[in-house]
Amino acid sequence: MYGIFQHALRVVVMLCVIGVGLTSCVFSHKLNYLQESKKLPEYSDSLKFEDYKLQRGDYVYVHVSAVDVDMADMFNGTSGSYSNGLYGSNLTSENATSRLYMYSVDEDGCIDYPYVGKIAVLDSTLRSVKTMLYDKLSTMLNGYSVEVRLANRSFSIIGEAGNGKYQIPKEKLTIFEALAMSGDLQMYSKRSKIQIIRQTSKGTVVKTFDIRSRSIVDSEFYYIQPNDVIYVPFDDAKTMGANHVTSVISLTMSTISFGLFVYSLVDSIIKVAQQNK
Repeated sequence: MYGIFQHALRVVVMLCVIGVGLTSCVFSHKLNYLQESKKLPEYSDSLKFEDYKLQRGDYVYVHVSAVDVDMADMFNGTSGSYSNGLYGSNLTSENATSRLYMYSVDEDGCIDYPYVGKIAVLDSTLRSVKTMLYDKLSTMLNGYSVEVRLANRSFSIIGEAGNGKYQIPKEKLTIFEALAMSGDLQMYSKRSKIQIIRQTSKGTVVKTFDIRSRSIVDSEFYYIQPNDVIYVPFDDAKTMGANHVTSVISLTMSTISFGLFVYSLVDSIIKVAQQNK
């Protein structure tokens, strides 16, 4: 009987070792990007890049240049030197001082521009706003130009790809570039269920996609927009990681060892009882 228990112990140990090996393995098809496989979803590549459309709560920076510098400063609300510095890399809506020279899109979808009044900009592109301002200033200025920029050009990442908020450095930023800025996906990131949480004029939209598919290029999931939140969930395999498996093995071995100890103790008692007869 004792030999049977020993054999069972060997079998259990072998099964545990195999289980650890299989659990620790992460196959390439679960990690690699830009795969061409019939097992992965296909996304339409007909959607082209679209300019960002202004939403409520956005901050717009407007800079007017004109031959008459004093007239231009009336619309810029500041001196030319500070305005030019703000217009560059320091452009951000999170700075209280810089907000003095920006215009927020209010709940009514308008910005309130000096000497012009309210201008409806909700769901408009920056190019459209530039055209509107240029036309409205035509009766007040001569020899002028208008530049319009979005202050809150940033996106956020949470989950298994790090956590942080990042500035968008250029007009077209892809999902791969965004993830690279955060340090790429972790081993246990669930690549098949990446989500982008996006604010639109019609409400919050959640886009879910498999980043491993090659067809993601030029699809609706390819480009990041300002204020996007990228959520990367963890893979189910993480819940069965090495630490969990080790705990299971330890419990199993302890149970078997205790069983062998009880069996050995009972067997010894029986043998002693038989010898005393």
